[in-house]
Amino acid sequence: MAPRINRLERITNLVLALLETSRPLSLREIGTAVAGYPPQAGALRQAFERDKRTLRDGGIPIAVERVDGEEQSGYRIRPEDYYLADLDLTEEEAEALGFALAAVRLEGSSAGDVASKLGAHAAGEMAPFAVLPSVPALGVLQQAIRDRALARFTYHGRPREVAGYGLVFREGSWYLVGREEAAGAMRTFRVDRIEGEAVLGERDAYTLPEGLDAAAELRFSPFVAGAEEEGATEVTLEVDVRVARAVRQMIGEASRVAEGPDGSVVLSFKVGDDEALLSYVLGLGDAALVREPPDFAARVVSALEAAASRGGPVPR
Repeated sequence: MAPRINRLERITNLVLALLETSRPLSLREIGTAVAGYPPQAGALRQAFERDKRTLRDGGIPIAVERVDGEEQSGYRIRPEDYYLADLDLTEEEAEALGFALAAVRLEGSSAGDVASKLGAHAAGEMAPFAVLPSVPALGVLQQAIRDRALARFTYHGRPREVAGYGLVFREGSWYLVGREEAAGAMRTFRVDRIEGEAVLGERDAYTLPEGLDAAAELRFSPFVAGAEEEGATEVTLEVDVRVARAVRQMIGEASRVAEGPDGSVVLSFKVGDDEALLSYVLGLGDAALVREPPDFAARVVSALEAAASRGGPVPR
């Protein structure tokens, strides 16, 4: 009787199989070559998709390529995507990098493993100063940006296809900054509000704009891009003292401000991207209240009700 293979061993064997193959492997070939997968087609697909998400969330890119045959899709891990070139760090640089990796890390990751891959020194058992949250779509979006592949996902109930320009962490959340193909314009998407799975299109589908600053786009795109165009929305937003400073920095000094005795502020500004602002306001939870216009306030309520009906995360 063959020994039972646990999931960790199966994933390890999967990485080796996809890394060592000279051509993309179909799902059927993966089920045959990698011990631990169930023989039934449906169960095999389900187990493989779960393992694939785990690897991508861990930063291991799996390329999907067209193959001849009934299944049409094949999978492999390209060595150039997996292995890192020697960074040729000095002793001081290796120590500084090791400290930085230990001080700030992604939730669920090991600073020691990453440090060894980069040729840095692990900073012992030092507790991190900050742990950035990992969300299900983050690994796929990272690979999409790395491969210049269009990312496809559902957001606010609509399918989106986005050329990702960068991922930015701000105010406790990850944001994807990129160009939405259907709209032909810059958009900002809060990653934890992506519904279901994100999938990749073909790699090398676009190029990054020269001189793009994703962090700056995150700050200005929901409020400034297109704000001077005819039909832009004038929004009045009240925020309490917990987020007042951060929101004022995000929106900028161009907004009209009224301050309350309790530290709350009322901001009035024009919006070029309603959906980006909607996502941002939802992320503020009970610290924000939309005063005007009524139709935008109604959209906030509708989004909350829709999230509740799907059983998804609802801001407190």
